[in-house]
Amino acid sequence: FVTSEVAAGFGAAEVTARATVANDGAAPAIFDLEQTILGPDGRSLATRTLTGLTVAAGERTEFTTVLPVAQPALWSVETPQLHRLVTVVRAGGAEVDRYETPFGIRTLRFDPDHGFFLNGRRVTLKGVNLHQDHAGVGTAVPDALIEFRLRRLREFGCNAVRTAHEPPSPAFLDACDRIGFLVIDENRLMGTSPEQLGQLEAMIRRDRNHPSVILWSVGNEEWRIEGNILGARITAAMQAFARRLDPTRRSTVAISGGWG
Repeated sequence: FVTSEVAAGFGAAEVTARATVANDGAAPAIFDLEQTILGPDGRSLATRTLTGLTVAAGERTEFTTVLPVAQPALWSVETPQLHRLVTVVRAGGAEVDRYETPFGIRTLRFDPDHGFFLNGRRVTLKGVNLHQDHAGVGTAVPDALIEFRLRRLREFGCNAVRTAHEPPSPAFLDACDRIGFLVIDENRLMGTSPEQLGQLEAMIRRDRNHPSVILWSVGNEEWRIEGNILGARITAAMQAFARRLDPTRRSTVAISGGWG
């Protein structure tokens, strides 16, 4: 999980990298954890190494590293600059695991009087509600067709998408990151059962490193619970749950009626 805090004036950023290391072996593991940020041009911008770490057999532990980045290239609609966090686990001097995480450095802010701000600049969301299907292919949408569709929408002046009405494919969010689309990432089922919260958790954990995602939507048009206390309580519980998994974004819910 990669998050960033950008200084006033955007001259520097602090990137916080949280990595969970699992030990599937039968004995305690001793290892070093190296994390490196690569800029949009592939150059190394910062590296930190944690040494002498341990994880007990059958356990998993989260480790946190803070890396400074000077003069960060910000991700935006016009210039969707992407960085990569390279996480390497070494044991006994040998590399035993490597994971690369694309991410973007940017700031989000919603103002009740003035709207949405990206990197301190007000941006009007001009968007569509996009189902993940297409003529001729159904829901098995090829990656190239996803990119074609987004680029056509950009020609129409579109800069935002609400995914309808389930988590989108990873390829879709990758394309939004590259092209510079803003995304409201939508969960399928509303509720507070372990299964329903588990589905919301899986979506947030999977998608929270995408800079294109600016909001979580916890559900869509659940008419029976719109405009009543049951819906208000379920929504509040789901929003609080989402906030614990990702404190960097707010969450909404798609409501079509029932206001009374």
